[in-house]
Amino acid sequence: MQFALIPFALLPIFYTTFAVNTPVCTNGYTLINNKCLALYTIPASYSAAEESCRSVGATLDNEAITSFVGCTVSLVWIGLYCVDNDPSKCLWDDGTGSAGVYSNFASGFPHINIGKCVYYSAQGTLAGKWVSGDCENDTRAYVCELPYTIADDCTYNYNGFCYSLHSSAPFVQAQETCEQECGNLVSITSEMENRYVSIIGSRGINSVYVLIGGMCPSSNAFAWIDGSVWSYNNIDPAQSLGAGYCMITTNSKTTSLSFGFWGSASCNDAFPFICKRPAGTQCPPNQPVIAVTPVPNQPSYCNSTLLLAPGVITSPNYPQNYDNNLFCSYQLATLGSYKILLKFTGFITEYGRDIVQVYDGDSSDKPLLGTYSGNLNPFNLVSTGNTMYVTFKTDRSAVYQGFTTKVLSYSGPLT
Repeated sequence: MQFALIPFALLPIFYTTFAVNTPVCTNGYTLINNKCLALYTIPASYSAAEESCRSVGATLDNEAITSFVGCTVSLVWIGLYCVDNDPSKCLWDDGTGSAGVYSNFASGFPHINIGKCVYYSAQGTLAGKWVSGDCENDTRAYVCELPYTIADDCTYNYNGFCYSLHSSAPFVQAQETCEQECGNLVSITSEMENRYVSIIGSRGINSVYVLIGGMCPSSNAFAWIDGSVWSYNNIDPAQSLGAGYCMITTNSKTTSLSFGFWGSASCNDAFPFICKRPAGTQCPPNQPVIAVTPVPNQPSYCNSTLLLAPGVITSPNYPQNYDNNLFCSYQLATLGSYKILLKFTGFITEYGRDIVQVYDGDSSDKPLLGTYSGNLNPFNLVSTGNTMYVTFKTDRSAVYQGFTTKVLSYSGPLT
């Protein structure tokens, strides 16, 4: 018998920080007002300007700084694209939202019949104002913006983190490699970071798919192995998350998974991977490795000692298929005079062979409430006391998705 697995949390990584974490710019950019900027004076179409910025992980500047542009150029593309004449329908290229909260359009703009892209006038009567322009036929100078970072000698330094590229390994071995560098498998927390990871991956890794530090035990439960908040999601909406708990992104535009989008994969499959660590830190040699088990956020609790309601129990690997020749027991309890309500919300096993049995008490010696197998609609069971015992036994033939069950305290009548 074993205790239930604990969902992964922040891993303790040991490193030392340099004495002065000085903000710096990479790629020859200039630090101005906490932004890293580069002015390109040769006029280009909007799409060409955007691609030029994107090539180094930058975006078109949201609002060109007049003092930076100076008298060098008069018209400059900014990173704003409009789908309607309403400023709230004008979207920033860096994924931060729309211009509905703040805009500085000249009178009569935006005007998508003139063009859906936007440029900034640095001189003349419209100085500081935004004007609509034709994305393909108009050419303008442009300013690219990168987030500043911290000085470090790593090859890929972006927004305060260092990224490193590695050849193929399964999830556990990949995470251990990253920990040796005082990092973790890469977490991706913004549109801009996702662009950057896609860029360095497509240039430095000769593979369609790249392993990242995300895990998806079900279609609505996600987590990063480094403990980062799941604040940004780029899972391909056209893909079902059924291949496994671990997550990959793609470097190719010729696969079923769209470029830069994420999908799921088996944690046992080997992929090239990207590590991420804080920039401006020095990793000591022989960095200790923390044992990592790629388990879902919500463990099965198969053969756990005790689960107090409320909670959830599932067949092992759910929503993936369970294994052959399993025996799982689940000891359930609630407090005081409460009963236990089991709500089976998903149930599909091999009929007559892979069987769930529920007992009204703390062991299999107590009265049997029911024996279940096959493809069943959601159903409920209620105990007469404050304990319940559930078993799940499979044979050596076919396997299916299994079951998921909510365990709740209940004070109503028996059903």
